[in-house]
Amino acid sequence: MLLTKRNEYALQAMILLARRPGQTVSAQALAAALRASPGFMSKIAQRLAAAGLVTSRKGKGGGLALARRPERIRARDIFRAVDGTLRLSQCMEQGRCEHRVCPIYSTLRKVQSELDREINSARLSKFV
Repeated sequence: MLLTKRNEYALQAMILLARRPGQTVSAQALAAALRASPGFMSKIAQRLAAAGLVTSRKGKGGGLALARRPERIRARDIFRAVDGTLRLSQCMEQGRCEHRVCPIYSTLRKVQSELDREINSARLSKFV
C-alpha cells in the first residue's frame, strides 16, 4: 500500500496527541486541526485504538490519548494500523515481479528496503 491520506492523517493525529501528553483530544478536534472530515478521522482513530496505539475514553472529557510514550511508537506501527504495510508497488507486496522480465525490480527492491529501514527506525518522538 502506498502512502495514503489515511496514513498522513494518522501520523499527523499521533503527532498532535504526542504534543499533549496526559491529555485527551476528541476525534472531532483532531479532524478540525487537520482539516479532515470527522467521520474519516473517527475511522482512523478506531484503527489506531484497535492497534493499541491510542486509548479512547467516551463521555464528557473523553477522547483519544497515546497508549505509549512517543519514543515507543514507530511510524511503521502507525502506518500498519491504518493501511497495512507500505509498499512501493504490488510486486513488492508479492515479493516478486509478475512480468518475466522486469528491469527495475532490483532497484525497487533496494528502495523498498531503505523505506522499510527508515519507517522501522522513525519514532513518533522524532516528529514532535
